[in-house]
Amino acid sequence: MPADFEALLRRLERRKLERLEKDSELYKIMAGVFDHTTVMTLYYMIHRGVFDALYGAISTGKEANIFCAVDKQGNYVAIKIYRIATSDFKTMYRYLVGDPRFTSFGRDRRKIIYTWVSREFKNLQRAHKAGVPAPKPIDFDKNVLAMEFIGEDGIPYPRMKDSPPEDPEAAFEKLIDAVEKLYHDAELVHSDLSEYNILVGPEPVLIDFSMATDIANPMSDELLLRDLGNLVNYFRKLGVETPEPIELFSEIKGRSDVER
Repeated sequence: MPADFEALLRRLERRKLERLEKDSELYKIMAGVFDHTTVMTLYYMIHRGVFDALYGAISTGKEANIFCAVDKQGNYVAIKIYRIATSDFKTMYRYLVGDPRFTSFGRDRRKIIYTWVSREFKNLQRAHKAGVPAPKPIDFDKNVLAMEFIGEDGIPYPRMKDSPPEDPEAAFEKLIDAVEKLYHDAELVHSDLSEYNILVGPEPVLIDFSMATDIANPMSDELLLRDLGNLVNYFRKLGVETPEPIELFSEIKGRSDVER
């Protein structure tokens, strides 16, 4: 293990990150996945008071891990860390190019990933301001995003894929309302909405806004229709009688005639 990584962990321990070393599984993840820059970013975020103690991973995805953390007030915080070495920066680049908010990021892997994190933070800001049920963003730096923890007592609410809602019809209506609010009030399309990116708590919560795009994106109509199709397919399996995706699309867009 690189000496600078161990030295950095010793510095982090003084800020209550000694749990990284005591939790051997988490320590291996940190040592094997995150580079020097990532660990330094965590250190600086602790120094700024974004969070105070980092616990174990609560989610491991293809491109990012999400950790449970706690701030100095004892509030749980979700820390999402994109892996520099394994993130699909080519797909990120393709989605960034279509978003009119981002124009200068080049093709450098790190710059693309850093822009991607900035984009997710801004998407969460717009969604939260619009009243969409989504995590409240807290801060970001390079490949690290801090946001509201969605769950109780450090345990995240389950994904809808793993825990279907008790009242599917009510959940479907709430989610369509959320998609409509996201479109009209936040001027965003989630672009990756499915049972994998919805948490089931007292109310359904939309997560993972990394692919969300401005409605000015030429692809936004196609992406909105795809999101609606995913919701319809899932809830029909639960026995909910839903409109066709194109009908929902038309209602949200506010048009009576929609080109198929």
